[in-house]
Amino acid sequence: MIRLYITLGILISLTVISIFLDVYELPAGRPLTPPNPHYPLGTYINGQNMININAEAIVNTLLFGSIVGILETVLSVSYGTVAGILGGKIRTAMVRIIDSINSIPRLPFLLSIALFYGIPTGVSLKANFFLTALIVGLTGWPLYARQIAETIYSNSINFSFRRIVNNIPIRVGFRILGWKQEIHLIVPSIIDGISTYTAMGVIGGVGDPNFPTLTTLLNTASHLIPDWWLFLIPAIFRGILLIILQILAEEIRRI
Repeated sequence: MIRLYITLGILISLTVISIFLDVYELPAGRPLTPPNPHYPLGTYINGQNMININAEAIVNTLLFGSIVGILETVLSVSYGTVAGILGGKIRTAMVRIIDSINSIPRLPFLLSIALFYGIPTGVSLKANFFLTALIVGLTGWPLYARQIAETIYSNSINFSFRRIVNNIPIRVGFRILGWKQEIHLIVPSIIDGISTYTAMGVIGGVGDPNFPTLTTLLNTASHLIPDWWLFLIPAIFRGILLIILQILAEEIRRI
């Protein structure tokens, strides 16, 4: 439990500091200035302080992951809990539906959809930040719903609890069984959102200049290899962020 509080404290601190540095603008300088005592993380292509750039990217990365995480959690827990509680042929039919959805290669499907609403720029695909988060969330929940449905059903199939579950309203069953699944699922769903958006950005160049994320910085610096601070530092921040979220997910799972 102590490890959980420490990890949660680190994540909250990182988020608060990033929000502050996103709002508080530090002095700008000459474009593409390497890290030095005056600019510890260097400057960006437009001369903006890389501390501000990375802070904004961390905030937007967490925002994207949170939108996807909430959406995936609500949909998967709702669908999976209902399927697990009802059981029988209804559960079988509901599980077959999500199995059919899961059989579709997700990343190629997402990139194909992005081509319809995105704007090609020659080197990237400008796609609305919130619309992309919505689509990622709507394509990610079936996998978790499958797991939840099987977990709830298998844990009760050989017990008298199965008879009790069959006779209680769905709403009551959701409150009893679904809340624990929500707690365990929210952080992995956030990680899924961040990782999927990263894959879309690296492979298809998908991003929104109005809401730059850590992945956006990596894509922007792909043709500026000598200016290592443009891609190496965001990559380090992304790794730290994902490690913190992974540890947090493991600690929550142990509760």
